[in-house]
Amino acid sequence: MSRTIALLTDFGLDDPYVGQMKGVFADKAPDSKIIDVSHGIAPFCISQASFFLAAAIKHFPADTVFVTVVDPGVGSGRRIIAAELGGCVVVAPDNGIIELAEAGYSGSVIVTDLSLAASQMRSSSTFHGRDIFAPIGADIACGKSLETFGPKLPLRDVVRIGLKKPLWMENGVEAIVLHRDRFGNLVLNIPDSKVMPERMSILGKNPCAGINTGCVRRASCYAELESDVLGLIVGSQGFYELALCQRAAAEKLNFGPGDSIVLKWGSA
Repeated sequence: MSRTIALLTDFGLDDPYVGQMKGVFADKAPDSKIIDVSHGIAPFCISQASFFLAAAIKHFPADTVFVTVVDPGVGSGRRIIAAELGGCVVVAPDNGIIELAEAGYSGSVIVTDLSLAASQMRSSSTFHGRDIFAPIGADIACGKSLETFGPKLPLRDVVRIGLKKPLWMENGVEAIVLHRDRFGNLVLNIPDSKVMPERMSILGKNPCAGINTGCVRRASCYAELESDVLGLIVGSQGFYELALCQRAAAEKLNFGPGDSIVLKWGSA
């Protein structure tokens, strides 16, 4: 039986790209269930894609094939890899997408370099998602062994972009915004296993009027926050998030995916 295929891209839904990839899956892996994780990744935003993958992977069947295409280097000499995390396989460009999933996985991650096999496939120079990633993902879902695609790649050689850990300092932390959700909450790369102080302040961009960045309060839910008080809350995806009660923290703070935020202990 074919394995589930999970599709994650920055393609959006206005163009035919996602539909064409699904057409390849329908042709080459007709018995596979295709699940869209998201196609709303901000264009080229690898940090957001890494977060979406790490947040999703634990909720899928253990043998899912994730075809993850956020690929600013498409057509260049960048590698294409398959990373095995237990029974799951992630097919992705080697650009840091697997970083958070790897960091959150307790077992051994085995990586196969698919680049040689990919180079022998007929493809356009601008749409490897349809021409390379989808056919390879379909083949894996249908049972083709990864050994037939190429050699193993040492995990130390896999590209990382510094998302694994926030930068901890004596009196604060520098975090990266992984995602801005549709409510305007800013998901940070601080895992919920970390104990954070009750009061903090934000250093960085100038916020919009009416928001006091000198006091960021730890809260257990949005409703605990007063209307003009920023909260640091453990979100549902395993990371802390900055939020306002029934307002968009992202708009008020002028931060988005990939931006760096410094939280300083104590309030101004």
